Amino acid sequence: MKNEFISQYAHTWRVFSALVNDFDNEAWLTTGRDATTPARLSFHILKATKFYIEDQSVTNFSSGKKFDMDSVQAKENELPSKDDILESIAYFSKKTKDWLTEIDYLATNETFPWAGKTKTGLVLFLLRHSVYHLGELSSLLNESKMGAVEDNYVKTLEGNL
Repeated sequence: MKNEFISQYAHTWRVFSALVNDFDNEAWLTTGRDATTPARLSFHILKATKFYIEDQSVTNFSSGKKFDMDSVQAKENELPSKDDILESIAYFSKKTKDWLTEIDYLATNETFPWAGKTKTGLVLFLLRHSVYHLGELSSLLNESKMGAVEDNYVKTLEGNL
């Protein structure tokens, strides 16, 4: 079971990376509205991952932008760049793999009761949360490219099963 979760999360990170790569710099900040823009959604996915895997490390973007800002309230110029997000995807991909390798899937989940009664429930909750927002991100990419997009879900499966 552990290896299946690791594999599914790895695919999710590859899809996330491919989606971010496919946005042009203008669309990154301007497609969508309010909290639902590519930059804000991507940042939210990373912040949620850090929160649910209980990563206590101090994290900042290599651009110098702060990771602990509010992704909804941040001004456009404060938001992470695509490069910031891509670097963080690589970082949290490894952190998540370590988390999935080390946790006791049958242990009680007392920290996040809304996510399930066991750590397995928490693992599934975080995966579903990420995939939900990746669907939003995919929709924004489709909007920004007026439908001329690749199927990143399938493209990132090739050679990775």
